[in-house]
Amino acid sequence: MAVNKFFDIYTQLKEEVREGIYNDTMLLPTELELVGRFKTSRNTIRRAIAQLNAEGLVYSVKGRGVVILETSKVDKVFFKTGNFHGLKELSNYNEISTSSKLIDFKELTVSEELAKVISFHEGERIYKISRLRVINGASMMYDTSYFKKSILGPIDEKIAAGSIYEYIDQKLEFKIVASKSIMKVVSAKAADFENLDLGENNCVGEIENIAYTDNGRLFEHTFIRYIPNEYVMVSFAQR
Repeated sequence: MAVNKFFDIYTQLKEEVREGIYNDTMLLPTELELVGRFKTSRNTIRRAIAQLNAEGLVYSVKGRGVVILETSKVDKVFFKTGNFHGLKELSNYNEISTSSKLIDFKELTVSEELAKVISFHEGERIYKISRLRVINGASMMYDTSYFKKSILGPIDEKIAAGSIYEYIDQKLEFKIVASKSIMKVVSAKAADFENLDLGENNCVGEIENIAYTDNGRLFEHTFIRYIPNEYVMVSFAQR
């Protein structure tokens, strides 16, 4: 599917930037060269370059091309709040290992109390999926996601333990195209100390993420809890 094509090209180009393949020119190949190399459309290439730009790895200069930015000390691990590709969105210029552990998977009906917390209506059928994210051997974050069953359809524990977004891209007809995120720091709860390697931290970062399908329907409501001093936000602005 086109989504996978775009992501594969973006991943390949990012790896080549990391390895310094283009350090002699500090420029990516032209759009036409990339179209020929990957045998895809200009639009797909532009989406891949736009993703590199959003991560602060490159920027476009009219009349010159796509310039590669030198590596800096702030090129650290970061996790995009939109979370469209889960741990695949982690970016790091050193070796990094990631894994996920399924903590909870169930189908349930939204109760009156739960409807006050998430964006689904009372009485709707949803899936609740909780997963622990281990990065370089440390339990860094865990997330609890609620997915609307009427959109996702039937899934089993194997699908829940993997990437929901990969499953959607490969098996289903709709797309996830937009999300809203709220970030804050909150006091750690008992479950945070149990699930995360918090050390001396007495608080956690929390990302509340809401995702929408390509026809505007609300599909997912996720809460991500993470170790605050192990997560960085990277903002890139182009003048």
